[in-house]
Amino acid sequence: MSEANQKRGYSRQSVAVVTAAGFLLSLAVAWTGFEWLATVFLGTLLSFLTALAWRSREKPGAAEPSLLETPFYLAHDAEIFDRYRKLAQEMLRISGRADQIYRQCALESLDSAVAQVATAGDGKIIFEETETWRLVYEKLLRDPSVIVYRSVALVRHPDYWQGGAGSQSMQLNFDLIAKSIVTIERTVIIADELWPSDSDLPVELLRQWIHEQSVHGIWMRLVRESALRSEPDLVRDMGLYGFNAVGFQEFDAGHLRTSRFTLDFDFTSIREAEARWNRLNVYASPYKDLLDQFRLAE
Repeated sequence: MSEANQKRGYSRQSVAVVTAAGFLLSLAVAWTGFEWLATVFLGTLLSFLTALAWRSREKPGAAEPSLLETPFYLAHDAEIFDRYRKLAQEMLRISGRADQIYRQCALESLDSAVAQVATAGDGKIIFEETETWRLVYEKLLRDPSVIVYRSVALVRHPDYWQGGAGSQSMQLNFDLIAKSIVTIERTVIIADELWPSDSDLPVELLRQWIHEQSVHGIWMRLVRESALRSEPDLVRDMGLYGFNAVGFQEFDAGHLRTSRFTLDFDFTSIREAEARWNRLNVYASPYKDLLDQFRLAE
């Protein structure tokens, strides 16, 4: 028997023992008074609830709660419990409809919802083909616990992050730095056609974007995409928000519009992203060094 099953068995035995003890004590007290049956029932019920409350104080994760125990575990979290209650009510409404085609469609929709909730349970929040993730991006950067933001920009289009929403996000970066709220480092992975091997710096439009960030206090590093051929897993658009989360941005075929953004709050994923960040910067060069070399060459 696994350790988790043993703990589950011990816990159930404890509930049974406490409940039985409450029953016997209630029976002894009731024997000397009236309405003994009601007294025994209420005493046993109180013992059972006491045992459940005592069990709920055990170390979390020792064993998963059963379906009957789940509401008791969720009750302490009012926000989650409210959503649990609403979901249960809607599933009752679905269950009450007999049409088979409707039922099949409803079950497929529920399967999709379950998969989405399971992803959230793993610590991942996925935004599909939307810019609403930028609102969460701002919340993360303004969180007092985030004092360092490390960003990897995978640039395959000269207008990367230079549209309306991108400019707003960049202005947020500048404001936070000016107020000494957060330190920002950004490593830019640049497609070779935007930074030819015979050029000291990227193409003009992209260089202006990089230079503006450097002037505003963002520590910029640059690397050609071809330099990472031997380590393709480093070629990702990524953001590390302190030790809170890591975000991954994916683009459409034009390499300009966001098609998916995934926020991962899992600690293991954050540690892996930190290791990827450190490996990437072995290949990258500080923009200020490249700029100095360019000036000397003129």
